[in-house]
Amino acid sequence: MPTTADVLIVGASTRAAAFSAARAGLRPRCLDQYADADLADLFPTSRFDPLEDDARLDQMAAAHDCPAWFYTGPLENHPGLIERLKPVGRLLGNGPETLRAIRDPWRVAAALARNGLAGPSLARVSERPPAPGRWLLKPLASAGGRSIFRAEESAPRADASFYYQEFVDGPTLSALYVAAAGRARLLGVVRQFQGAPGAPFLYRGGIGPWSVSDATTARLRRLGTALASDFPLVGLFGVDFILNDDEPWPIEVNPRYTASVEILELAMGRALLRDHVLACSEGRLPEALGPSASRIVGKRILYARQRLVAPPIAVPGRSVDLFAVPSIADVPWPGTTIDTLEPIMTVFATATTAETCAERLDQIEAEWMERLERAGE
Repeated sequence: MPTTADVLIVGASTRAAAFSAARAGLRPRCLDQYADADLADLFPTSRFDPLEDDARLDQMAAAHDCPAWFYTGPLENHPGLIERLKPVGRLLGNGPETLRAIRDPWRVAAALARNGLAGPSLARVSERPPAPGRWLLKPLASAGGRSIFRAEESAPRADASFYYQEFVDGPTLSALYVAAAGRARLLGVVRQFQGAPGAPFLYRGGIGPWSVSDATTARLRRLGTALASDFPLVGLFGVDFILNDDEPWPIEVNPRYTASVEILELAMGRALLRDHVLACSEGRLPEALGPSASRIVGKRILYARQRLVAPPIAVPGRSVDLFAVPSIADVPWPGTTIDTLEPIMTVFATATTAETCAERLDQIEAEWMERLERAGE
Protein backbone atom coordinates (compact mmCIF):
# COMPACT_ATOMS: atom_id res chain seq x y z
CA MET A 1 0.00 0.00 0.00
CA PRO A 2 1.49 3.39 -0.93
CA THR A 3 2.33 5.58 2.06
CA THR A 4 0.58 8.49 0.37
CA ALA A 5 -2.81 6.79 0.09
CA ASP A 6 -6.07 7.81 1.71
CA VAL A 7 -7.05 5.60 4.62
CA LEU A 8 -10.34 5.48 6.51
CA ILE A 9 -10.27 5.08 10.29
CA VAL A 10 -13.43 3.93 12.08
CA GLY A 11 -13.94 3.93 15.83
CA ALA A 12 -15.31 5.62 18.91
CA SER A 13 -12.25 7.89 19.02
CA THR A 14 -9.96 8.08 15.99
CA ARG A 15 -7.99 11.26 16.71
CA ALA A 16 -4.80 9.56 17.93
CA ALA A 17 -4.89 7.07 15.05
CA ALA A 18 -5.41 9.87 12.54
CA PHE A 19 -2.25 11.62 13.70
CA SER A 20 -0.41 8.29 13.60
CA ALA A 21 -1.56 7.85 10.01
CA ALA A 22 -0.31 11.33 9.13
CA ARG A 23 3.09 10.52 10.69
CA ALA A 24 3.21 7.45 8.46
CA GLY A 25 2.62 9.59 5.37
CA LEU A 26 -1.02 8.54 4.91
CA ARG A 27 -4.02 10.82 4.39
CA PRO A 28 -6.54 9.92 7.10
CA ARG A 29 -10.29 10.26 6.83
CA CYS A 30 -12.31 9.50 9.95
CA LEU A 31 -15.66 8.05 10.93
CA ASP A 32 -15.81 8.89 14.62
CA GLN A 33 -18.32 8.76 17.46
CA TYR A 34 -17.26 12.14 18.86
CA ALA A 35 -15.77 13.98 15.84
CA ASP A 36 -13.91 16.25 18.26
CA ALA A 37 -13.04 19.77 17.23
CA ASP A 38 -9.28 19.22 16.82
CA LEU A 39 -9.85 16.10 14.70
CA ALA A 40 -12.40 17.74 12.42
CA ASP A 41 -10.21 20.82 12.11
CA LEU A 42 -7.41 18.86 10.45
CA PHE A 43 -8.86 15.78 8.76
CA PRO A 44 -12.07 14.96 6.84
CA THR A 45 -14.32 13.62 9.59
CA SER A 46 -17.91 12.46 9.88
CA ARG A 47 -19.69 11.61 13.10
CA PHE A 48 -21.72 8.48 13.75
CA ASP A 49 -24.04 7.55 16.60
CA PRO A 50 -23.40 3.91 17.65
CA LEU A 51 -27.07 3.46 18.60
CA GLU A 52 -28.72 5.14 15.64
CA ASP A 53 -26.24 4.55 12.79
CA ASP A 54 -25.23 0.90 13.25
CA ALA A 55 -27.37 -0.33 10.37
CA ARG A 56 -25.91 2.17 7.90
CA LEU A 57 -22.33 2.41 9.13
CA ASP A 58 -21.10 0.48 6.08
CA GLN A 59 -22.77 3.03 3.79
CA MET A 60 -21.24 5.91 5.76
CA ALA A 61 -17.82 4.28 5.50
CA ALA A 62 -18.16 3.62 1.77
CA ALA A 63 -18.99 7.30 1.20
CA HIS A 64 -15.40 8.20 2.15
CA ASP A 65 -14.18 6.20 -0.88
CA CYS A 66 -10.83 5.06 0.56
CA PRO A 67 -8.80 2.13 -0.80
CA ALA A 68 -7.99 0.88 2.72
CA TRP A 69 -9.30 1.20 6.25
CA PHE A 70 -8.71 0.12 9.83
CA TYR A 71 -10.56 0.38 13.11
CA THR A 72 -9.93 1.52 16.67
CA GLY A 73 -11.74 0.50 19.86
CA PRO A 74 -14.27 -0.83 20.64
CA LEU A 75 -14.97 -2.27 17.17
CA GLU A 76 -12.98 -5.40 18.07
CA ASN A 77 -16.07 -6.39 20.08
CA HIS A 78 -18.22 -6.38 16.95
CA PRO A 79 -16.85 -8.92 14.44
CA GLY A 80 -20.18 -8.92 12.59
CA LEU A 81 -19.78 -5.21 11.92
CA ILE A 82 -16.20 -5.73 10.71
CA GLU A 83 -17.59 -8.36 8.31
CA ARG A 84 -20.09 -5.84 6.95
CA LEU A 85 -17.38 -3.22 6.52
CA LYS A 86 -14.96 -5.48 4.62
CA PRO A 87 -16.25 -4.41 1.16
CA VAL A 88 -15.39 -0.78 2.00
CA GLY A 89 -11.73 -1.36 1.12
CA ARG A 90 -8.69 -3.34 2.12
CA LEU A 91 -8.80 -4.03 5.84
CA LEU A 92 -5.50 -3.16 7.52
CA GLY A 93 -5.96 -5.27 10.61
CA ASN A 94 -7.52 -8.38 12.04
CA GLY A 95 -10.64 -9.81 10.45
CA PRO A 96 -13.82 -11.16 12.06
CA GLU A 97 -12.66 -14.74 12.63
CA THR A 98 -9.49 -13.61 14.37
CA LEU A 99 -11.53 -11.23 16.53
CA ARG A 100 -13.95 -13.96 17.57
CA ALA A 101 -11.02 -16.10 18.66
CA ILE A 102 -8.76 -13.59 20.38
CA ARG A 103 -11.62 -11.88 22.22
CA ASP A 104 -12.71 -15.20 23.73
CA PRO A 105 -11.02 -15.25 27.18
CA TRP A 106 -11.15 -19.05 27.37
CA ARG A 107 -9.37 -19.49 24.05
CA VAL A 108 -6.71 -17.01 25.14
CA ALA A 109 -6.31 -18.82 28.48
CA ALA A 110 -5.90 -22.13 26.65
CA ALA A 111 -3.22 -20.62 24.39
CA LEU A 112 -1.33 -19.24 27.38
CA ALA A 113 -1.39 -22.63 29.11
CA ARG A 114 -0.37 -24.41 25.92
CA ASN A 115 2.71 -22.17 25.64
CA GLY A 116 3.67 -22.38 29.31
CA LEU A 117 2.74 -18.75 30.02
CA ALA A 118 1.11 -17.32 33.14
CA GLY A 119 -2.53 -16.33 33.03
CA PRO A 120 -5.30 -15.67 35.56
CA SER A 121 -7.93 -18.33 36.21
CA LEU A 122 -11.41 -17.85 34.72
CA ALA A 123 -14.91 -18.91 35.71
CA ARG A 124 -18.31 -18.53 34.08
CA VAL A 125 -20.97 -16.53 35.86
CA SER A 126 -23.18 -19.62 36.07
CA GLU A 127 -20.41 -21.38 38.04
CA ARG A 128 -19.83 -18.51 40.51
CA PRO A 129 -16.21 -17.68 41.34
CA PRO A 130 -14.39 -20.51 43.10
CA ALA A 131 -13.27 -19.86 46.66
CA PRO A 132 -10.92 -18.96 48.13
CA GLY A 133 -9.46 -16.06 46.21
CA ARG A 134 -10.26 -12.63 44.83
CA TRP A 135 -12.13 -12.27 41.57
CA LEU A 136 -13.22 -9.61 39.10
CA LEU A 137 -16.47 -9.57 37.17
CA LYS A 138 -15.70 -8.49 33.60
CA PRO A 139 -17.82 -8.01 30.48
CA LEU A 140 -17.00 -10.26 27.55
CA ALA A 141 -17.16 -7.16 25.34
CA SER A 142 -14.97 -4.99 27.53
CA ALA A 143 -13.88 -1.50 26.47
CA GLY A 144 -11.64 0.92 28.32
CA GLY A 145 -12.03 -0.80 31.68
CA ARG A 146 -15.70 0.08 31.96
CA SER A 147 -18.16 -2.22 33.77
CA ILE A 148 -15.39 -4.14 35.56
CA PHE A 149 -16.00 -4.70 39.27
CA ARG A 150 -14.73 -6.75 42.16
CA ALA A 151 -16.85 -9.90 42.34
CA GLU A 152 -17.99 -9.33 45.92
CA GLU A 153 -19.43 -5.94 44.92
CA SER A 154 -21.07 -6.99 41.67
CA ALA A 155 -23.58 -9.80 42.22
CA PRO A 156 -26.58 -7.76 40.96
CA ARG A 157 -24.74 -7.05 37.69
CA ALA A 158 -23.81 -10.64 36.85
CA ASP A 159 -25.33 -12.20 33.73
CA ALA A 160 -24.19 -14.30 30.78
CA SER A 161 -22.46 -11.31 29.15
CA PHE A 162 -19.92 -11.31 32.00
CA TYR A 163 -17.30 -13.71 33.31
CA TYR A 164 -15.07 -14.02 36.36
CA GLN A 165 -11.32 -13.43 36.14
CA GLU A 166 -8.90 -14.08 38.97
CA PHE A 167 -7.56 -10.88 40.53
CA VAL A 168 -3.75 -10.58 40.36
CA ASP A 169 -1.80 -8.10 42.50
CA GLY A 170 0.52 -5.64 40.79
CA PRO A 171 0.64 -2.60 38.52
CA THR A 172 -1.24 -2.64 35.22
CA LEU A 173 0.85 -2.20 32.08
CA SER A 174 0.33 -2.63 28.37
CA ALA A 175 2.71 -4.23 25.88
CA LEU A 176 2.52 -3.09 22.27
CA TYR A 177 3.38 -5.45 19.41
CA VAL A 178 3.26 -5.64 15.65
CA ALA A 179 2.56 -9.06 14.14
CA ALA A 180 2.84 -10.76 10.74
CA ALA A 181 3.11 -14.32 9.44
CA GLY A 182 2.85 -15.91 12.88
CA ARG A 183 5.57 -13.71 14.41
CA ALA A 184 5.47 -10.65 16.64
CA ARG A 185 7.85 -7.83 17.49
CA LEU A 186 7.62 -6.15 20.91
CA LEU A 187 7.58 -2.38 20.36
CA GLY A 188 7.39 -1.11 23.93
CA VAL A 189 5.65 -1.09 27.30
CA VAL A 190 3.41 1.57 28.82
CA ARG A 191 2.28 1.94 32.44
CA GLN A 192 -1.47 2.54 32.67
CA PHE A 193 -3.54 4.89 34.85
CA GLN A 194 -6.80 3.40 36.07
CA GLY A 195 -9.79 4.19 38.19
CA ALA A 196 -12.43 6.82 38.89
CA PRO A 197 -15.26 7.02 41.44
CA GLY A 198 -17.84 4.45 40.37
CA ALA A 199 -15.50 2.93 37.77
CA PRO A 200 -12.48 1.44 39.58
CA PHE A 201 -10.79 0.04 36.46
CA LEU A 202 -11.58 2.81 33.97
CA TYR A 203 -8.65 3.47 31.60
CA ARG A 204 -7.31 6.99 32.19
CA GLY A 205 -4.15 7.07 30.07
CA GLY A 206 -0.54 6.03 30.50
CA ILE A 207 3.17 6.82 30.61
CA GLY A 208 5.81 5.36 28.38
CA PRO A 209 8.09 3.90 27.54
CA TRP A 210 8.04 2.06 30.87
CA SER A 211 11.17 0.16 31.82
CA VAL A 212 10.80 -3.51 32.77
CA SER A 213 13.42 -6.12 33.65
CA ASP A 214 15.22 -8.26 31.10
CA ALA A 215 13.32 -11.28 32.45
CA THR A 216 9.98 -9.55 31.93
CA THR A 217 11.00 -8.42 28.44
CA ALA A 218 11.89 -11.99 27.47
CA ARG A 219 8.54 -13.26 28.74
CA LEU A 220 6.68 -10.51 26.91
CA ARG A 221 8.41 -11.48 23.67
CA ARG A 222 7.38 -15.12 24.18
CA LEU A 223 3.84 -13.96 24.90
CA GLY A 224 3.59 -11.89 21.71
CA THR A 225 4.95 -14.68 19.55
CA ALA A 226 2.58 -17.22 21.09
CA LEU A 227 -0.48 -15.05 20.47
CA ALA A 228 0.57 -14.07 16.94
CA SER A 229 1.17 -17.71 16.06
CA ASP A 230 -1.87 -19.30 17.68
CA PHE A 231 -4.65 -16.98 16.46
CA PRO A 232 -3.00 -15.53 14.12
CA LEU A 233 -2.76 -11.78 14.54
CA VAL A 234 -1.61 -9.16 12.06
CA GLY A 235 -0.52 -5.56 12.52
CA LEU A 236 -0.52 -3.62 15.76
CA PHE A 237 -2.00 -5.22 18.85
CA GLY A 238 -1.74 -4.69 22.59
CA VAL A 239 -1.77 -6.90 25.65
CA ASP A 240 -2.81 -5.43 28.99
CA PHE A 241 -1.10 -7.27 31.81
CA ILE A 242 -0.45 -7.25 35.54
CA LEU A 243 3.22 -7.34 36.48
CA ASN A 244 3.78 -9.63 39.46
CA ASP A 245 7.38 -10.50 40.47
CA ASP A 246 8.67 -9.91 36.91
CA GLU A 247 5.94 -12.19 35.52
CA PRO A 248 3.44 -10.62 33.10
CA TRP A 249 -0.10 -11.91 33.69
CA PRO A 250 -2.18 -11.04 30.58
CA ILE A 251 -5.66 -9.80 31.41
CA GLU A 252 -6.83 -8.63 27.96
CA VAL A 253 -5.73 -8.69 24.33
CA ASN A 254 -6.62 -5.71 22.13
CA PRO A 255 -6.18 -6.81 18.49
CA ARG A 256 -6.07 -3.30 16.99
CA TYR A 257 -4.50 0.14 17.21
CA THR A 258 -4.31 0.88 20.95
CA ALA A 259 -3.94 3.98 23.10
CA SER A 260 -0.30 3.03 23.77
CA VAL A 261 0.66 3.61 20.13
CA GLU A 262 0.47 7.38 20.41
CA ILE A 263 2.52 7.47 23.62
CA LEU A 264 5.31 5.32 22.20
CA GLU A 265 5.34 7.09 18.82
CA LEU A 266 5.79 10.48 20.46
CA ALA A 267 8.46 9.15 22.81
CA MET A 268 10.40 7.19 20.18
CA GLY A 269 9.97 9.51 17.21
CA ARG A 270 8.93 6.53 15.09
CA ALA A 271 5.83 6.19 12.89
CA LEU A 272 4.59 2.86 14.20
CA LEU A 273 1.59 2.88 11.88
CA ARG A 274 4.04 2.47 9.00
CA ASP A 275 5.07 -0.82 10.61
CA HIS A 276 1.38 -1.72 10.88
CA VAL A 277 0.77 -1.11 7.17
CA LEU A 278 3.83 -3.14 6.13
CA ALA A 279 2.78 -6.01 8.38
CA CYS A 280 -0.77 -6.03 7.02
CA SER A 281 0.08 -5.41 3.37
CA GLU A 282 3.37 -7.26 2.92
CA GLY A 283 3.65 -9.57 5.94
CA ARG A 284 6.84 -7.77 7.06
CA LEU A 285 8.04 -6.99 10.57
CA PRO A 286 10.50 -4.22 11.47
CA GLU A 287 13.99 -5.62 11.91
CA ALA A 288 15.17 -2.94 14.32
CA LEU A 289 13.52 -0.13 16.24
CA GLY A 290 16.53 2.19 16.21
CA PRO A 291 17.63 4.29 19.19
CA SER A 292 15.64 4.16 22.42
CA ALA A 293 13.24 6.92 23.41
CA SER A 294 14.76 10.28 24.29
CA ARG A 295 11.87 11.35 26.54
CA ILE A 296 9.01 10.03 28.64
CA VAL A 297 5.53 10.89 27.35
CA GLY A 298 2.32 10.70 29.33
CA LYS A 299 -1.30 11.31 28.53
CA ARG A 300 -4.28 11.54 30.83
CA ILE A 301 -7.94 11.33 29.84
CA LEU A 302 -10.11 13.74 31.80
CA TYR A 303 -13.53 12.36 32.71
CA ALA A 304 -16.51 14.37 33.90
CA ARG A 305 -17.10 14.04 37.64
CA GLN A 306 -20.58 15.45 37.10
CA ARG A 307 -22.62 16.46 34.09
CA LEU A 308 -21.16 19.57 32.50
CA VAL A 309 -21.32 21.66 29.35
CA ALA A 310 -18.04 22.08 27.48
CA PRO A 311 -16.82 25.69 27.36
CA PRO A 312 -14.97 27.12 24.35
CA ILE A 313 -11.46 25.60 24.26
CA ALA A 314 -8.88 26.77 21.75
CA VAL A 315 -8.00 24.00 19.31
CA PRO A 316 -4.22 23.47 19.06
CA GLY A 317 -2.83 24.31 15.64
CA ARG A 318 -1.11 21.58 13.65
CA SER A 319 2.60 21.62 14.29
CA VAL A 320 5.07 21.29 11.42
CA ASP A 321 6.69 18.60 13.59
CA LEU A 322 4.25 15.69 13.63
CA PHE A 323 6.11 14.22 16.61
CA ALA A 324 5.67 17.34 18.74
CA VAL A 325 3.76 16.43 21.91
CA PRO A 326 0.50 18.41 22.08
CA SER A 327 -0.61 20.06 25.31
CA ILE A 328 -4.23 18.92 24.84
CA ALA A 329 -6.24 16.81 22.40
CA ASP A 330 -9.71 15.36 21.83
CA VAL A 331 -11.16 18.82 22.30
CA PRO A 332 -14.98 18.87 22.62
CA TRP A 333 -17.12 21.29 20.68
CA PRO A 334 -18.37 24.25 22.77
CA GLY A 335 -21.79 23.57 24.22
CA THR A 336 -21.40 19.77 24.19
CA THR A 337 -23.16 18.16 27.16
CA ILE A 338 -20.84 15.63 28.79
CA ASP A 339 -22.34 13.17 31.26
CA THR A 340 -20.68 11.85 34.41
CA LEU A 341 -17.77 9.47 33.65
CA GLU A 342 -17.77 10.41 29.97
CA PRO A 343 -14.46 11.66 28.48
CA ILE A 344 -13.99 15.41 28.25
CA MET A 345 -10.55 15.74 26.66
CA THR A 346 -6.95 14.50 26.89
CA VAL A 347 -3.90 16.28 28.33
CA PHE A 348 -0.22 15.48 27.78
CA ALA A 349 3.09 15.93 29.58
CA THR A 350 6.74 15.10 28.92
CA ALA A 351 9.70 14.62 31.23
CA THR A 352 13.00 12.83 31.55
CA THR A 353 11.63 10.48 34.23
CA ALA A 354 8.31 8.68 34.64
CA GLU A 355 7.86 10.03 38.17
CA THR A 356 8.20 13.65 37.03
CA CYS A 357 5.90 13.01 34.08
CA ALA A 358 3.20 11.61 36.38
CA GLU A 359 3.51 14.61 38.71
CA ARG A 360 3.10 17.01 35.79
CA LEU A 361 0.04 15.12 34.56
CA ASP A 362 -1.53 15.30 38.02
CA GLN A 363 -0.99 19.06 38.13
CA ILE A 364 -2.27 19.64 34.59
CA GLU A 365 -5.32 17.47 35.24
CA ALA A 366 -6.19 19.37 38.44
CA GLU A 367 -5.87 22.75 36.72
CA TRP A 368 -8.01 21.72 33.75
CA MET A 369 -10.70 20.05 35.86
CA GLU A 370 -11.05 23.16 37.99
CA ARG A 371 -11.34 25.30 34.89
CA LEU A 372 -13.81 23.00 33.14
CA GLU A 373 -16.07 22.50 36.13
CA ARG A 374 -16.11 26.19 36.93
CA ALA A 375 -17.00 27.05 33.33
CA GLY A 376 -19.59 24.30 33.15
CA GLU A 377 -21.57 25.41 36.18
